[in-house]
Amino acid sequence: MKKIKKRKFSLKKTLKLLVPLFIIIIILVNARNIVTFWQSKITGYEFETIRTFYELDIYDDVKKHTHSETLEHIITTEYYNPKYLDSYLDIDYYDRDNYFIRINRLLDNGYNTDEINEIYRDLNDESIEILTNYDYLEDICNILNLAYFDEDKLKRYLEYIKDKDLGYEDLVTYVNANLDNKYYTNVVNVENANDIDVLVNKYHKLANDYVPNDLEAISSKYNLGYNNKLRKEARVAFEKMCDAALKDGITIYSGSAYRSYDYQLGLYNRYVANNGFDEAETFSARAGYSEHQTGLATDIMNAQMDYISKNDKEYDWLINNSYKSGFILRYPDGKDKITGYMYEEWHFRYLGVDLATKVYESGLTYDEYVARKK
Repeated sequence: MKKIKKRKFSLKKTLKLLVPLFIIIIILVNARNIVTFWQSKITGYEFETIRTFYELDIYDDVKKHTHSETLEHIITTEYYNPKYLDSYLDIDYYDRDNYFIRINRLLDNGYNTDEINEIYRDLNDESIEILTNYDYLEDICNILNLAYFDEDKLKRYLEYIKDKDLGYEDLVTYVNANLDNKYYTNVVNVENANDIDVLVNKYHKLANDYVPNDLEAISSKYNLGYNNKLRKEARVAFEKMCDAALKDGITIYSGSAYRSYDYQLGLYNRYVANNGFDEAETFSARAGYSEHQTGLATDIMNAQMDYISKNDKEYDWLINNSYKSGFILRYPDGKDKITGYMYEEWHFRYLGVDLATKVYESGLTYDEYVARKK
């Protein structure tokens, strides 16, 4: 029997065989990690984020887009919603309170990524929280870009638009003008009563004891009222306007200009007694809320000593020329829901030539014009 020769164990030879095998095994085991590492470098996402992409089987979708910080932060949280993957990729990231909760609610409400980016650029967290609690507002970006948008009134805008067919400009204008409140509520006490551009209406009240300190009697040449006065600047401008009208063959007079608080109180009460409260409210101001108390308004009469009407040549002339002297028609036709008063063809208000021209050219009531000022 042939004797079998035993081979000696060689550590060196064994290592030569095992080391390459071991390296191959390590490479195979870590191949995904190596790939993930390089994908992290290429895409800008964190290593663990790439692994999450693979776990959710979305890497192929994500890699087509540039790096999204929003997706980076939300993907590993409980707030990630797979149906909004494409939106997360395009929404700018903000490190703000309840960010993920709110962008999801905005997406739920129908806002697109451009709108959400605009919302987060322009609104604070309190306002965004308010917005998420209302239905989708189609013109949100247009509203936010209006120079006269007031963030403090956001909730009022959202409430006022309900069941109303309003354009976004009118929506913001009307709320700024306080029209989301009933007349004579949420009243502001006027502090600039002596300013030529003072706003007096059913939301802006003059002090009961306010009397302009520069009242002057209108020349009898242009005056049919008793003890009729205007503030000096308005009086001078009115008389010049009357002169300009005469050159065009038009004769106009002041029928009723300055009225004190007490005079307006008695007048209003008589109208209520004679016409009833509801009707009186449409054409007569309550005491303290009348432009006549400013000494800057006058009711205009024609040569027949009647208050002018829309069919009069005097009315046509005033509409086309009064702003050149600093006056505007204060309560135009069809604007009663804004001004609070019926169409008054005879009531003109002095603002100064520059401002009157701007209001005239805007086509707005003075209430709307002021509501659109920055």
